[in-house]
Amino acid sequence: MNKINNVLNRLDSPVLTKQKIIDMEDMSFFTHALIFDDLLIVTQKETNCFVLKSSEGLIVIDAIWPSVKAYEAIVGAIKDVGWNPDLLYKLILTHGHVDHTGCGKWLVNNHNVKTYMSRIDDIYWREYPTKPDRPETWKNYNIDVYLNDKDVILCGDKKIYVYSTPGHTPGCLSYIFPVKDNDIPHMAAIFGGATPPRTKPDIQTYMDSLDYFIKEADKKNVDVALSNHTAIDNGLLRIAYSKVRYSYMPNIYIVGYEGFKKYSQVFKTLSNNMISDF
Repeated sequence: MNKINNVLNRLDSPVLTKQKIIDMEDMSFFTHALIFDDLLIVTQKETNCFVLKSSEGLIVIDAIWPSVKAYEAIVGAIKDVGWNPDLLYKLILTHGHVDHTGCGKWLVNNHNVKTYMSRIDDIYWREYPTKPDRPETWKNYNIDVYLNDKDVILCGDKKIYVYSTPGHTPGCLSYIFPVKDNDIPHMAAIFGGATPPRTKPDIQTYMDSLDYFIKEADKKNVDVALSNHTAIDNGLLRIAYSKVRYSYMPNIYIVGYEGFKKYSQVFKTLSNNMISDF
């Protein structure tokens, strides 16, 4: 159950409805914003992807949905912020659900991007598709590089730090990487599994992964909280603000480590809510 935690009537977790699951497939709406000097967010109603600019090229993190419209939205956003989609060269996936493996097929076929994921979730993606009755959502491209806990992906002047955070899926991964705002460096983190799994043992694994990732974020001086789903972080509102932010206004994604830790508690709240429903 969602609780109101103060006099301002702020919920302590998002309301996750069946309609939100349906809306993940709605390709009629996209928006985007350059939220850091070198980080672009592209989203439809519910699911985000990120494009990180490095000295070697552009890296896509997650890929929205297996639809050419999602691919076109990503490429269109890249062009809109003045970057060159010909520089796309890596696709890094958090996990093997269809709303994250997404439109990777077009990125592979049109840009020859190198793909990254855990071996466990590559198998999971193939053997346990999110939509088993719909072949258009099944695994449709190969993974080039299998990632493991504490790997580092070298991307020119950027390093993406990899953490194994199982629970949401068996091989879910989370990432920490540098970004800049007005040329000032920051460290961004994205926890790969936005919602807890469906069984108590898996929920415990999920919460253990969250604790591990929060500790690793502290070591890396994380001060930027990112989400791959808009329901978790008031995502559409954060993007709308970022699109029109004045130069003297704060970057809404920069929250400090304590802010990141506080934000991350939503995943525990969702887990505890689910456990209480058993």
